[in-house]
Amino acid sequence: MFIGHYAVGFLLKKKFEEIPLWMLFIAVQLVDVLAFTLVLLRFERMSYNPTSNPFLRTSIEYVPYSHSLLSNLIIAFVIFLIFWKSKKSYGIALSMGVLSHWFVDVIAHTPDLPLVWNGFKIGFGLWNFPWPAFFIEVGCFIGSGYYLYKNSKNIRRPIALIVIAVILYTSVMFAPEKEVPVGVASIVSLSLYVIFAVLAWWSEGKKGLRNL
Repeated sequence: MFIGHYAVGFLLKKKFEEIPLWMLFIAVQLVDVLAFTLVLLRFERMSYNPTSNPFLRTSIEYVPYSHSLLSNLIIAFVIFLIFWKSKKSYGIALSMGVLSHWFVDVIAHTPDLPLVWNGFKIGFGLWNFPWPAFFIEVGCFIGSGYYLYKNSKNIRRPIALIVIAVILYTSVMFAPEKEVPVGVASIVSLSLYVIFAVLAWWSEGKKGLRNL
């Protein structure tokens, strides 16, 4: 999933209001940031899969360091320890955000997510049905955004964040069916994660840094 992960960020923000949204957005996508970085460094492998289904054009071949359940548990625990001493709520929320990534992914992915190292791969396969997957993800994202902002007074920037996210995600559905080098796709994905973190910071204005 893509913006489906940010839905978790919205829900965590509702519970942990003091934590900047941009930090939550980074946390829920930290696993993918690690994955695409490792792909660029050739420690993990993905490849292009020629298919009309836009969600299955990236074939996940070897991602034990970033996408196994065990590695996600370890990464989340490290994040928890980093923040626990100084800001306990940050340690709890950000580690929850990191760990949520695998459980959200397992709903959408085909059986390519390992439990331990590179073995025992699972995935429920929602991506096999692209349009239902698209509408479910967008619905979760918009619904969680509404849940977070429904009683807010200044909602122009949050609305802009949600609209831009949906537009960018929708473009995936209509992307041309041609091969994109994995390195290029990785750089584009990493750039999008930066863009969304910046948009999250912008949506909160000065509050985005106030509690650090």
